[in-house]
This record gives sequence, C-alpha cells and structure tokens, in this order.
Amino acid sequence: MRYVGRMLGVGLKDGRPFAFYRLNSRSFPDRKAVIKEDGVYIVNLTETENPYVSYPAVKILSDYAVVGNGSHTTFIAQALEWESPKKALIHVLDAMDYERDQYSTPRIAGIIQRDKDWAFLGFAGRDEFWVKRVKLEEGGAFFTATYNIYGIETLSLDFKDENDLVERVLGLEFANPVLAVGIVDLGDKFKIGVKEVKWP
Repeated sequence: MRYVGRMLGVGLKDGRPFAFYRLNSRSFPDRKAVIKEDGVYIVNLTETENPYVSYPAVKILSDYAVVGNGSHTTFIAQALEWESPKKALIHVLDAMDYERDQYSTPRIAGIIQRDKDWAFLGFAGRDEFWVKRVKLEEGGAFFTATYNIYGIETLSLDFKDENDLVERVLGLEFANPVLAVGIVDLGDKFKIGVKEVKWP
C-alpha cells in the first residue's frame, strides 16, 4: 500500500466545492484534530521537539476555505484578505518553502471558494514548486501529497455530508492513516467534519 504522508484534495459535490485533509504518519500516529471557530488544528499527543507535528490544517474565511499541512495555512488565509488565491499560494509557499526536517517535507495547500467550481492547489518541495488552478468536476477530486504523488492525481468521492466525507477519505487505500478532515460548502457557510483512527 502506498505511503503518501500528508495529503489534501479539492472537489465538487452537488455543484458546490469541498476539500479534505488526511494525515498519514509512521512516526507520530498519536494525534487529534481539534475544531475551533476559524478552522481545524492538528495536535500532537506525544512528547517531541519536532516543531512540525502540530499545526493549523484548515482556516475558514467568509468566502474561502484553506487547507494545508503546516503553519503556512494561517498565512495563506491572511494573504487572501488582499490577494487572489493564486498569488496568496505563490507568495506564502515561496517565502516559507519546504519544512526543514529530516525528510525535507514539502508544504502543500489548497483553496476552495464558496459557490465556485474551481480551486487551487500548491506544492513547495526541496526540488519542486508549483501552484495550479483546477476546474472541479462533479463527483471527483484532485489531490496532492507530500510523498509518492507526482503533481496532482484524481479520485472519485461520493458522500452525503461532511461526516461521511471524512469516512470516505479515511477509507482511501493509503498506508498509515491517522485522521481526516472534511470541509463542505453549504452555500451560506462551510461545514467541517473530523475523524481520527482509534489506535490500541
């Protein structure tokens, strides 16, 4: 089974955008997702000096939802107050670059906008950098990940609501799942669902 590390995607369901984040981890599986008013935070429950294992994964604005695998999620959301999604991703990802850990973990991020059938994905790795606009297609999703995904891949996702979305995302066949977060556009607001894998 392929190990992809942290992964995120954007898609379209019933004409409205959705996004998801899934954390897969071999080193720090004991983590939880905490919903707060402005988004979701990944909290590590194991003692470590690693600065990258707890971070904001989702930031919600009035018109946008930002998803990412690190502190850049917050800065992208802030940049959206005065920049377009494309420029916000380019400027923040370029400035922060990949994580300076032992794996040179890439920073990944996505942005969806309410009532829009397009979204943006971005990637900042040690040897690769890109930001792309994707045209969303009903019932499908575009996704990227920190490891073993080259560029953007696609998958099919059918779900009832934000809670069913995270169930489906956790059911995707990638190794070492820890938790998943789903963000669904309901027209007047974004709804968030989270689910963690129960470890023995």
